[in-house]
Amino acid sequence: MNLLLFKSNEWCNPLPGRDARVIHIKKILRACVGDSLSAGVLGGKLGTAVLKDIAEDGSMSFGFTAETDPLPLYPLTLLVGTPRPPTARRLLKDLSSAGIGRIIFCGTDLGEKSYLTSSLWVKEEYKSAILEGISQGKSTLLPEIVKLYSLYKAIGMIDNDCDKLALDNVSPDLPLRQYQPSGKESCLAIGPERGWSDRERQMLRDADFSICSMGERVLRTETACHMGLALIQAARKYI
Repeated sequence: MNLLLFKSNEWCNPLPGRDARVIHIKKILRACVGDSLSAGVLGGKLGTAVLKDIAEDGSMSFGFTAETDPLPLYPLTLLVGTPRPPTARRLLKDLSSAGIGRIIFCGTDLGEKSYLTSSLWVKEEYKSAILEGISQGKSTLLPEIVKLYSLYKAIGMIDNDCDKLALDNVSPDLPLRQYQPSGKESCLAIGPERGWSDRERQMLRDADFSICSMGERVLRTETACHMGLALIQAARKYI
């Protein structure tokens, strides 16, 4: 936890001893009364929290001083065929820490349909992964997370003036490393572990997606997401 995150004016009241943030501060950071911690308010400013008191029941009281605005999220969208819930959880955490602005998870022809009805989504467990990610990246800004049941609906969410790219080893148009940004935003579409179907490949082409490759090796979805987004971030000079 690189950043202690508060919801709105949550810092005005003590955090209970069972709160994950309190447990981390106590067991990992081993902070004492009077110590300062990097902190921020969700959707708001970054600043400094001072540990003011540790009660007998283990609850902690803080003072918070707002100081600076967080870095804006990158205008990047990842459109991905919904992977296994543990993989999706890792992606949510890692891409949130990297500042990706929007992540769209969608059902696909060759993907496992039950993944979209797992507890990660039904019980909204994905939210804790996002909070962990933005805390790691020292941000207070939440990426937009969208879950859809078809690629068709996911494509419909992408603006026409966005640079649209899709990874696929079958008849690619160009290597992704040759991508040169022209629009203000970029969208990268990546299929599930079994890849895109022929129907989906045509759907992407009909929607003006450039089909790109990252070499001849067959990559796992998670690996392709990280590598592909890194190449786009580099092309846009974000990293």
